[in-house]
Amino acid sequence: MIRALKALPAATLALALSGVGVLAAQPATAADEPTQPTVTLDQPAAPKASAKELRERVTRAAKDQATEATEATEDSAESSESAEGSSDDPTRSSYIIGGSETTISSAPWMVQLGYYDAATEEGYFCGGTLVAPNKVLTAAHCTVGLDWVKNGAVLAGATGLNDDTTGTVAGVLRKWEHPRYDNDTIRNDVAVLTLDRPLDQKWLPLAASNDSALYTAGTNATVYGWGLTSSGGEQAVNLKKATLPLVKDATCDSAMKAVLGTDYFAEGSMVCAGTPASGGNDGTTSTCNGDSGGPLVVGGKVVGIVSWGVSGCVAKGAYPVFTKVSSYTWAAQPRIDDADLTYDGRADLLARTPSGNLFLQASNGTSLATRDYQGNGWQNASWVMQADLDRDYYQDLIIRDKNDGSLYRSYMNHSTWEWTWMQISSVWGGYKSYAIPGDMTGDARPDLLALDSSGSVYLYPGKGNGQFNSKIKVVSGAWKGAKLLGRGDLSGDGKPDLLVRFSDATLYLYKGTGKASSPWSPRIKARTGWKFTAYVTNGDVTGDAIADVMARDSGGTLWLYPGTNKASTSLFGSRINLGTGYNQYNALF
Repeated sequence: MIRALKALPAATLALALSGVGVLAAQPATAADEPTQPTVTLDQPAAPKASAKELRERVTRAAKDQATEATEATEDSAESSESAEGSSDDPTRSSYIIGGSETTISSAPWMVQLGYYDAATEEGYFCGGTLVAPNKVLTAAHCTVGLDWVKNGAVLAGATGLNDDTTGTVAGVLRKWEHPRYDNDTIRNDVAVLTLDRPLDQKWLPLAASNDSALYTAGTNATVYGWGLTSSGGEQAVNLKKATLPLVKDATCDSAMKAVLGTDYFAEGSMVCAGTPASGGNDGTTSTCNGDSGGPLVVGGKVVGIVSWGVSGCVAKGAYPVFTKVSSYTWAAQPRIDDADLTYDGRADLLARTPSGNLFLQASNGTSLATRDYQGNGWQNASWVMQADLDRDYYQDLIIRDKNDGSLYRSYMNHSTWEWTWMQISSVWGGYKSYAIPGDMTGDARPDLLALDSSGSVYLYPGKGNGQFNSKIKVVSGAWKGAKLLGRGDLSGDGKPDLLVRFSDATLYLYKGTGKASSPWSPRIKARTGWKFTAYVTNGDVTGDAIADVMARDSGGTLWLYPGTNKASTSLFGSRINLGTGYNQYNALF
């Protein structure tokens, strides 16, 4: 079992950069790659639960869920099969009736979520979608009120339910639920679990806020799950899937009102898929108990999360209801992209002295922790950026050698589980300014922007492995003397944005569109008089999922400008003093 490193990868990099010529002027070869240092990194405490215990949580949860779901649906199934409809309240679970068995190889991003409290002997099972190596998208009703860090586990790579041999298990490091989730109305039913280690399975991106075409009525979507296979029946032995056509909101709203006798469906934040239930198992293809939290997939993106349905799941005329993901990407995506140096979801600061000493100051939200010495030898780096280029849960450091301008990256090698050097050969190191805001092209891979001396800007689409595809010119000679800044979502739409500080000290916000051909909306003036000596844009410093900016003034005071998600002159809230004496550093990143 691989344990996630808790300490800063730069602790190794500090020694790797020490010494003359460590960053080679030519592309690195096996003979001249920077030597990996022998440094003992701090690691988190060993997981309280072993792999065996984690796996048992999943299997116990599945068994408990199956028993409860069967008992809960038997009576309602009998009544719904003999009546035209049902007035039952919506249940907070769902299962696949109809459909067909499939294998995990056809849906490698599908995971089993098991919650089992040994003290109360209560278990709870849900599905989920791997949306990054250490992130699982699921329903808030699967996580709310439960201590998933203490009692939760995730099983990936297993086709069968209760599989105690195949697949990979992981614990939960932290959870996030939509802050306005309503347990009574089941609105805002979305959550993200952060795992205690990355998983190697393929993951799926979320539908973007402007992916309206994915929701066209009649479009076939696919739902996956291990839930009950019939109303009042047993839970699926193996993973199942079903094809469900998307339904117009108005159609679903009317149908569910007729079935339930009240208004539960919320247009815009929920979506229906399938055909009206027949009133019995025969002729019904639907989700129900045990499938909660699983994905509804269209075009390789998660468009829905299994949320709720009628008790019994087969009441005549009813549809299964899903959380509409595109309406919540703005809230969930920043929780998915929150890689940082200390693994707590808050961006941290690195600072270098002129002698080459490197220090880490971890974020406490609205303050910084006491600096932690990381090593010496950083004088060869003209600048450093933090970015998780391969989205593997571990923060990468992108470094330019001041001697020849070559770019390098240090990353976690999943074969050796050591920090490894590579040269970024696909990007020229002679640009005047760089930024890695995030995914600017809509393919879920972080991209790089570079500004040349003439004021032209180039977009380098990321390959997801630390290298980049061929550059695309996105600005022609209009940004001369500017500085590129920003990482993450500043405007609140789930897409990463760019900040540009021009030579007249005016700061503009360029909202990301997710399209390589036109990566930004028209610019918005955010601030004037931004005459700072250093800028740090590593993402969310405060932990509220909104990107922030740190800036040092000429007197050496470091200021935090907390993001507000308002794309206007109110882009930042009142600035916060993070401390003085930062002029002792000649680089902040």
